[in-house]
Amino acid sequence: MRLFPLLVLSVATLAAAPARDGLREIVHPQADLPAFRCLVPADWRSSVDTMGNLQVSNPAGSVFFSFSFAHAPNPADAHDTLARAVLNGGSNPPWDSREPVEISGHRGYRYAARVKSGKDLVRAELLIVAVGDRHLATCSVIFTDRLKPADETTARLVQAAVKLLATP
Repeated sequence: MRLFPLLVLSVATLAAAPARDGLREIVHPQADLPAFRCLVPADWRSSVDTMGNLQVSNPAGSVFFSFSFAHAPNPADAHDTLARAVLNGGSNPPWDSREPVEISGHRGYRYAARVKSGKDLVRAELLIVAVGDRHLATCSVIFTDRLKPADETTARLVQAAVKLLATP
């Protein structure tokens, strides 16, 4: 009888292995806190741009993530100001919706908007949360018009798995 639970556990572990092998972990920045911890599919591209922002995209080029930190003297009150600057909208406010959000217990807002990217209009979501008394963390995602339902599902899973490693 003791062999059966061990067999079930072994089969479950083997079945889960391909899912783990198909993901990779990205920590950004690697040598400082606060930092983002992201799990992305192994075939997704990632790089750090010249401003130090982590850029992540899917192979089809229909989903783009950007992760960054900004210093703010009073981060709890700076969400909307930063959202206006990032979304660069002529309308007031430049977002279609604004709702409360949390990343690893850090509170802030999710802003959704249609923004101009080159000659195209794309869907954008910007998550901004306060981290401590000096930082704002931003996680933005752009969905192009080439987006397939499976790509959006994967992007939503990536977004839901984002964690913040804050200062001790």
